[in-house]
Amino acid sequence: MIVKQFYEAVFEVSIELVPIPRGRKYGIFPLDVKALGAGLALVEGTGYEPTDTGSIIYIDRGESLDGPLSRIETAGGKILLPKAENSGGNGFIAQFRDSEGNRVGLHSSD
Repeated sequence: MIVKQFYEAVFEVSIELVPIPRGRKYGIFPLDVKALGAGLALVEGTGYEPTDTGSIIYIDRGESLDGPLSRIETAGGKILLPKAENSGGNGFIAQFRDSEGNRVGLHSSD
């Protein structure tokens, strides 16, 4: 699960691999709402294709996007939308393409 290494580097976490049936791989982010903003998991398997044209999932990073954004390109991703003010004064957003080609968003209050 190459994308596991990408997200571990970007978010500075350890993702636990959990066996699931039918040849799929499942990686669980540590549940730390203060650090990550939400519980997250990665799933890899037949029929799951990376895409940057579908829905964008935004990960709430709490206070700042600066740390994760500084590690994306070193980890093999690409920043698509640098940190920008969200409309309506609702914090900041950014978007990136991960190491497999998925487009993902980030949100923070600062």
